[in-house]
Order: sequence, then C-alpha cells, then structure tokens
Amino acid sequence: MFAGILGGKWEKDKKKTAIFQDFNLDIIISKINAMSRGYDLQPLYSYVPEEREMIEYRRKITGDFRDPRLREIFREYSARIEKVKKYEKNSRYQNHTLQKEKWHSDALSLFAKAVTGLYEELAETTGYSEAMAEVREYVKEYIDGAAFCEWKELAGEIEEKMSGQAVTVSLRKNKIVLEEEEIPADFLKRVTEIFDLPEPEEKKRVEAEKNLSRFEEMLAEQVIKKEKLQKKLKQLMEVKIPEGFLDLAYEAQFYLGFYRFVEWMEKNGYVFALPVQGEEICVTAGYDAALAIKEEGRKVVPNDFSLGGEERFFVITGANGGGKTTFARMAGQILYFGQMGLLVPCRDAKLPYFNEILSHFSKEESNETGKGKLMEELMRLKPMMERDSKNCFVVLNELFTTAAALDAGAMGKKVLEHFIRSGCLGIYVTHIQKLAQEGERIVSLVAELEADHHTRSFKIVRKPAEKGEYEDSLITKYGMTYEQMKKVIEHEY
Repeated sequence: MFAGILGGKWEKDKKKTAIFQDFNLDIIISKINAMSRGYDLQPLYSYVPEEREMIEYRRKITGDFRDPRLREIFREYSARIEKVKKYEKNSRYQNHTLQKEKWHSDALSLFAKAVTGLYEELAETTGYSEAMAEVREYVKEYIDGAAFCEWKELAGEIEEKMSGQAVTVSLRKNKIVLEEEEIPADFLKRVTEIFDLPEPEEKKRVEAEKNLSRFEEMLAEQVIKKEKLQKKLKQLMEVKIPEGFLDLAYEAQFYLGFYRFVEWMEKNGYVFALPVQGEEICVTAGYDAALAIKEEGRKVVPNDFSLGGEERFFVITGANGGGKTTFARMAGQILYFGQMGLLVPCRDAKLPYFNEILSHFSKEESNETGKGKLMEELMRLKPMMERDSKNCFVVLNELFTTAAALDAGAMGKKVLEHFIRSGCLGIYVTHIQKLAQEGERIVSLVAELEADHHTRSFKIVRKPAEKGEYEDSLITKYGMTYEQMKKVIEHEY
C-alpha cells in the first residue's frame, strides 16, 4: 500500500534534537524554507527517519527528482492542489448554501484535472525508479476507480450546465427571466448597426475563484431549477477529496524545496552527491553547508574522511581556530542529510545506515540555573550514555574544557570507551592529545597548519597527534619563538 512520497508515516510534531543547533542545521533548513514559496517545511526536516526502508525509498525518489522535468510536473500538481485547498476552505467557511456548493464543485473539478494531469505526465516519462512507479500506480488506481469516475462525471455535468450554458436574460417586474430561445445573432447585429449601438457584451457566466454577486446567485438559481440540479449538487457535496493526494503535494515540496537549495549552492560553486550504502564511511570533498551560506562568496575548504574496519572514533586535535569544530559540523550535516534520504554536501559519499545521530557541543554555563559549565556538560551527557545507543553516530565537541587536564583526560577516556563498547561510531573534538592515542579503534585527525606553524589551512588530516604542535601555534601567533624573542631583546638592549 502506498504510504506517501516520503516512504512512510512521519511525526508532524517531532521535537528537534540537539543536532539541529549543534550542526547548524537550522541555518540550512531556514534557507530551504525561505526558498519554498509559502510552504512551511520545518516539520518535514525535523523528523529524522530511523527505518532503513524509509531512507532507501527516499534516496530513490531523490534520485528521480534530479530530473528537472519531474520537478516541473510536481510543481504544477502542487500549485493546483493549493488552489483546491483554497476553494475547499472557502466552501467550508461560507454560509450561503449555493456559494458553498459552488466552491466545492470548483474544488472537485480542479482536483480531477490535477490528478489526471499528474498521471498523464508520469505515464509519459521513463527511466525513473520503482519508487516513482509506485506513485504513478497509486494515482492510476484512484482515477480508474468507480467512485472517482462517478463524481468526476457528475462534477463535469454540473460545471458545464452552470458555466458553459449561454442564456438570454431579461428583467420583468424586478424578476430575472430566462428566455427559452436566444435572439438570433444576425438580428442583434442589424439592430446595433441601424441605431449605432455598441456591440452587445458577452453573455453572463458564473466565474470561478470569485464569490457570486447577487445577480449571479439569482442567475444560478434559475439554471439549477431549470436543469433540475438540486439533488446532484447535494450529492456532490458528499464527495471528499482524499487526504493522501493533499499530502502528496505537500510532501513533494520536501524534494522540490531541497533542490531549489541545491541549485542555489551549485551556482555558488558547490557540489552534492547522492550517497551509496556501505558498511564503512567514505566521504570525498565534504564541506560545511551552513558556513557556505553564512560566508556566501567565500569558498569553504573541503575535507575528506573515512572510517572502516575496526575503526570506531575520530579524535580530532590541533590548534584552536583550525577547523576542528567546522569539520565535526560538516560530518554531522552529511550524516543528517544521508539519513534524510537526500543529497549530501560533498563530491562522493558512502554511508552506513544509523539508528540515530547524537551530538554534544560544549555550551557556556547556564545563567538561569547557576550551574557551571562542567555540570551542564555532565547533565547533557548522562541521558545520552544511559540510552540504548547501539549503531548510533555520536559527535562530541570540546568536552570538559573547564576541568583540569588530568581529569578531562580521564573523563574523556571513559566517554570514548562507553560509546565504542555500545557499538557506536563517532567524532570527538578535544584539546587532550592523549585521547588520540588510545588504541586501534581510534583514528587521530589533526587540524593541519601551514609551513609557518601559524597559518590555519583548515585541512583536517589523518596523522598522529603531535606533542607541541598546538603550543607551537600559540608561540608563533604571539611572537614568542626563539628568533622573534631574540630580535626583541636585541632591539631593546
């Protein structure tokens, strides 16, 4: 059974987890939302799938939506459905019976055009995945159904009689009278020519997308009575538009809005990849998309990373301001969009499926509770470590910076051991270099400096954490190398 273009049911009121703020996902999602032309897509992006089947389904649909033609098909469908919803809302809040019936009839007529048009367009396209074929079959099954065919014919008949019938109207003693026969066109033409009169206006019709004027109401009442449409209108009022087709238009915006963002990023020189499933992590030229948004016009430095075999955790050390936290956010964004079944911000990506993505980024001490920074960190860590976190990816950024180095190292080691023992993969950004030397399951990454030992390259590379590298950076930064100090002393004395 077709469960929606997102691959299944999703929670509409899902609360955001820490990753949205920690990875700066809110910046990216806000940008997508701003490009979505009136749609609020925040609820769709707040729900992160955990089921492998849902993620796989979304990746297939995402691959299909790479085709601009398919995106245009769903944009047209969504635009029609938005009008349908507008008409239905007008009908729902209208007190006048005739006006209520008109809005509902217009909504059904437009809905019929929307779903039949969608099927006809999808039927003419080829090369899409079996997931898109399911969408096409879902639409086909509905429009081939007896119920749809019956009310579509009924709505078409009413629309034709109400708006397609031309009549001649005259006023007699403040009453509207429909003439049984129209005045011949050639006679009208002769009269207008003889008396030099303007050309007669087109015959009055009931217009769509507008409330009926009093004159139109009276005209419609006459047509309904003459054509005996009262029972048919009531019958049509019982027809309900299936929620699944309204949801389809909204859920399609999940992909349409994302691709608008991708197109904007590509114009700024960035690339995206559709990840392939694998047991190991392998990413080429990944970048922080939120940083790219904030620093539009300035190229963000890309990084590669891989984690496989017995490897479980990256431990990232190096100079402050060298890009360690940016790297952690970049990896988190790639994993998040991978879990969402979308393209990811990099050139190529192989990713496993995770049950959940967890994060803990250091925050300042709380002014509200009076708790110190270390206590805040421990309180956030406690529920993460108590839950069943098997097959999760964990991103930990700069823990225990207010603790003594010996205590920070001991606590950091316990945290790493816990998550590795629980079957997690992850990233630990830290100033404790010893944590990068804790065994074969740990991969040491270092924020590399340029040859001058001061300038940040923003490249995060695989290599052992080098004792003194961080200190060398600070010494160089503040002009305290041997050569620099020697020059100062010689100048002073």
